[in-house]
Amino acid sequence: MGTRGRKPLGLRDARGDVHLIKRNYYIEDRYAKALMVLSALTGKELSVLVNEAIGDLIAEYQPMTDIDLLTLKQIS
Repeated sequence: MGTRGRKPLGLRDARGDVHLIKRNYYIEDRYAKALMVLSALTGKELSVLVNEAIGDLIAEYQPMTDIDLLTLKQIS
């Protein structure tokens, strides 16, 4: 029998230092369908496409300050 579980994501293969977290979010049906088509057209996994989109959103809306939302550190 084969091994159980998911295959490694392309995102994890590209950068070994990536820590992935499973989250559930609700998106509109039309966006889910569009993502499936984009996935087929580009050959990228859905998770990779969603991570790219989230990265673009953060870059666009991040405040114009020294705060980097992607590298937040705990204040001790």
